[in-house]
Amino acid sequence: MVSIICALPFGLVNLNVLDAAYRQGNRVALNISFGAAIVEVLFGLIAILAGSMIHQYILENVFINYLAIVVLIFAGLVFLLKKKEVVTTQKANSTGFFKGALLNLVSIQVLLFWLIAVTFLSSKQILQYDFITILVFVLGIWLGKMTVLWFYILLSNKIISKSRILSNNIDIIIGIILLIIAVIQVVKM
Repeated sequence: MVSIICALPFGLVNLNVLDAAYRQGNRVALNISFGAAIVEVLFGLIAILAGSMIHQYILENVFINYLAIVVLIFAGLVFLLKKKEVVTTQKANSTGFFKGALLNLVSIQVLLFWLIAVTFLSSKQILQYDFITILVFVLGIWLGKMTVLWFYILLSNKIISKSRILSNNIDIIIGIILLIIAVIQVVKM
């Protein structure tokens, strides 16, 4: 449930999955989804293993904050300045996984969400730190993320075909979202 709540809102990965499913087909969108889900699981594991120590370190480490801002600005500018081109299915299949992973990696708020979620679940004693519970938790993260992204894939034609603005400007929208996240990071510092 927690994973589904995290994955539902429009974000970088979801917008890219919608766009890829509409323009390049379900296979490409599924590859992006797999990459994003792997990173989501990684964030969940980091949250479990490191918890508040990592959260505090990230908040206090100026270098990590500046690095995150630079990565977000760079990625945002890449999307904003990207020229429209038709990507072949073969090329997209080979890079889709890495694109999904990269998009989720630059979404620092996803890591922060998992840190907060794990802290909350632990405080309510819903999440225990035994092997079976952690395995079920990680599988839940994977299944929740993949389920939501699969529904985005299935609904891509309906969502994008009804919204030509979204369809024609997806890269600009993603670039603006990345730059807004960068600005929020600067303001937080």
